[in-house]
Amino acid sequence: MADHDAAPELDTTTAHSARIWNYWLGGKDNFAVDRAVGDEILGILPDVADLARASRGFLKRSVTYLVESGVRQFLDIGTGLPTADNTHEVAQAIAPECRVVYVDNDPLVLVHARALLVSAKEGSTAYVDADLRDVPRILEQAAHTSTSKSPSRSP
Repeated sequence: MADHDAAPELDTTTAHSARIWNYWLGGKDNFAVDRAVGDEILGILPDVADLARASRGFLKRSVTYLVESGVRQFLDIGTGLPTADNTHEVAQAIAPECRVVYVDNDPLVLVHARALLVSAKEGSTAYVDADLRDVPRILEQAAHTSTSKSPSRSP
């Protein structure tokens, strides 16, 4: 059984897709190798960074609309590395009592999420280490957030 709380080995010599995406979004959690590969990809697909930023803009608009429509619980599957305008930041800026569960199965992403994604005190933010195809696990772990007001994490 894997130790889900152990930090993954950080390989700064091999590019990582989550760090490349973070680079395209203007984040700070990437390394020279990620930027180099990201720039190579931009040479082939010049609009991909614009796509990354448009995707983040869509997330912000969607979460804003949902919160303004009364939604207070969010399940963010395939979280990626934290950067500006994360789901809980957008939701809790409008309604601090919102509850957000982030799901990813990338150990690097989960370590960053647990360290950087802090909930508003009125709401809660949790992290589930699961594959998107493991729906029963995701829903079972996410259900714990609906009964807890403090930030939590799930193995």
